[in-house]
Amino acid sequence: MAGADTLRSVEIAMIKTMLALRPELTKQAILSYFTRPGRDLNHRLISQIANGLWPEIAPAPLELTLAYMADCLARPGPLKHADLDEQDQTAMPTRLATIDLTWWPVGQGLFWSGRLAGARSGTFNWVYDCGSSSGAKERDAAIRRFRQRLGGQPIDVVVLSHFDRDHINGIVALIRGVSVRTLLLPYIPLWQRLLIAIGEGLTEADAAFGFYLDPAAFLAGIDGGGIGEVVFVPAAGPDDVVPGPEDPIDPDPGIEGGKPEYGSPPPGSEDDPAILPATNIEVRFLQPQGRIVVPSLWEFVPYNDASMQPLTSPTFVSQAKALAKNFLDHPAQRSSTLQKLKQLYQHTFGAGSTPANLISLFLYSGPVGARIEFDAVAATAPFARRHGQDNLAQLATGDGYVDDPARLAALQRFFSAGRIARAGLFQVMHHGSRENWQDGLGAAFKPAASIFSSDPGFTHGHPHPEVLRDFWPWYPVRVDKHSGFGLIAVLQTP
Repeated sequence: MAGADTLRSVEIAMIKTMLALRPELTKQAILSYFTRPGRDLNHRLISQIANGLWPEIAPAPLELTLAYMADCLARPGPLKHADLDEQDQTAMPTRLATIDLTWWPVGQGLFWSGRLAGARSGTFNWVYDCGSSSGAKERDAAIRRFRQRLGGQPIDVVVLSHFDRDHINGIVALIRGVSVRTLLLPYIPLWQRLLIAIGEGLTEADAAFGFYLDPAAFLAGIDGGGIGEVVFVPAAGPDDVVPGPEDPIDPDPGIEGGKPEYGSPPPGSEDDPAILPATNIEVRFLQPQGRIVVPSLWEFVPYNDASMQPLTSPTFVSQAKALAKNFLDHPAQRSSTLQKLKQLYQHTFGAGSTPANLISLFLYSGPVGARIEFDAVAATAPFARRHGQDNLAQLATGDGYVDDPARLAALQRFFSAGRIARAGLFQVMHHGSRENWQDGLGAAFKPAASIFSSDPGFTHGHPHPEVLRDFWPWYPVRVDKHSGFGLIAVLQTP
């Protein structure tokens, strides 16, 4: 192949993908990813590729290209892009790490992954939800590509926002044969988990039913790999506020793993099989307003909105608890007990009502302290840069509700104004459903990118037009069966 002595075909493929990234990379910036001592490349090669040379080589997969760029950026020392060549190198910011984010194209569902790579040492991988109800083929393909990117590394944190199948039906394929250090789940009592399983159309005979009964035991039965711990996030109280993030202690940290801030089980959970030590997986609770912290660098802050618990009377709860206990104590009666629980729900909420899952664990993911800044490098779609380029923290909402001013105020109060201002990568709730939204929500968050993970051709027609219009000024990004969204950035201090 002409030019093969200068550029390998895999590099040509990645350059083709880099040329399509936004904001547009300069030729010098692209060359910097392939330059090394003794190898002199030039702008002419990039221009030739941009003009159609080597048409037989297809662009490289997007995720592979972003991962390669992130690895290059994570190496110690400055990457000499064109806009840095004339600067005093001694005045450059200190590079701490790179962040590599992907919202995978799975259709009507959600699969988001992230990776921190320390400039000094270490990596940290996480996943938020993994499922789809309209794109099983796309979901499975995304899981395969993600596992290839892991390259045998562990997943440090897996977060499951709630128990709907379009958010969790890929979890077994995701973690089979992979080491997972911490799996984070919202805590809801057994009687409510049983109602959710009924709402999902499951019976006690279905294999997936075990996940609702005892998530840790179910996950422990997956072949290969292993989960170190399951950590439940208790419901937030009305006055709970997460303290403001402290400034980093270590000005040049490596990646040394994330440690959850543990707490005690909530009252009334003592007999729940989900928290009993019946497996080889450690089961713990996060403390109220607790976080998972990568020391001096990054924090994960979950939010389990207590206001989304079903509005039930003490009588209903007492009867539901009694049925849940009977379900545990009398295995032979499980089918009839589930039927009685469904009848209780329909008697309370109306004939024909299907038990609904209103719980969804929000997750803020962002730098520890205000001194760490983002230097955005590239993304697969346009996004807004503001506040000194520091607005690329993420807020995942799953199928959560921010549908009235009180819920919005509680969410903002819980995370604090500083985190909300930095959470510029905003996953719009429930695939853009109007039921989970209120008018003006886009302006309340002012995202750098508004991510809609949905399949418009599927049953519910998400995103709904009025939600999309509300977020239209805030760089909406469509993530469906065909298009994902990826972004890489550098974390640095001045």
